Amino acid sequence: MNVDIPRDLRTRRRLDTHQEIHRAALELFEEQGVRETTVQQISDRVGISARTFFRYFTSKEQAALPGQRRLLLVIDALEVSGPDPAAVLRSVEAAAEAVMSRETDPDLEEHRRVARLLAKEPDLQALAASQEQVLTSRLRARLTEQLPHYDPATILLVAETAVAVWRTSWERWGELALAGEAAEPVEVYRRCREELRRIVG
Repeated sequence: MNVDIPRDLRTRRRLDTHQEIHRAALELFEEQGVRETTVQQISDRVGISARTFFRYFTSKEQAALPGQRRLLLVIDALEVSGPDPAAVLRSVEAAAEAVMSRETDPDLEEHRRVARLLAKEPDLQALAASQEQVLTSRLRARLTEQLPHYDPATILLVAETAVAVWRTSWERWGELALAGEAAEPVEVYRRCREELRRIVG
C-alpha cells in the first residue's frame, strides 16, 4: 500500500467506492428485491470483499439509503428567528423545498429510484423511519439553539411537522414513480404541505 497517497486522493477514492456500493445495491434491489439480495452479491458487483463493504455501510439496506445528507446540511445551516412558530415552520419548509428542487439536486433521477424502492420495500421503510428520527432530532436541536425562548413543546411540534411533510412527500413521490408518473418531487412536496394546511386550518 502506498502510504504517500495524498489525503484528498484517498478521500476521493473512498467516496467513489461509497457511491459504487450504493449504486450496486440500488441495481440489485431493483432487479431482485431487498430480501433476495445479499451483501456478497453487492460486493461482487463492485469488485470488493464483504469485509470492505462493512467499512462503508452497516447493512445492505443502508447501502441503498445512505441518509438525508443534503437535508442534514441544510438543517445545520438553518437560520430562523421571530416570535411566530408558523413563520418558523414556513422557513423550515422553504429550506426543505430548496433541497428537493431539480436545480439543486444533481442526483434527482437516482433519488427517484430510491423513492420507488421505498414505496414497495418494507425493509427499506423501516430504515427510512429511523433516519427520519435523526432528521427530527437534528432539526429540534437546531431550532432550540436558534430559538432559546420558545417552549420546548412548540419546538418539537415544528420539527415533527416539518419532517412529517418531508416524509409524506417522499412516500407519495415514490408511489407516483411506482405507478409510472414522473412527478417533480418539489411539486409533490408543495401539494403535501398545502394539504396539511388545509387539514389543520
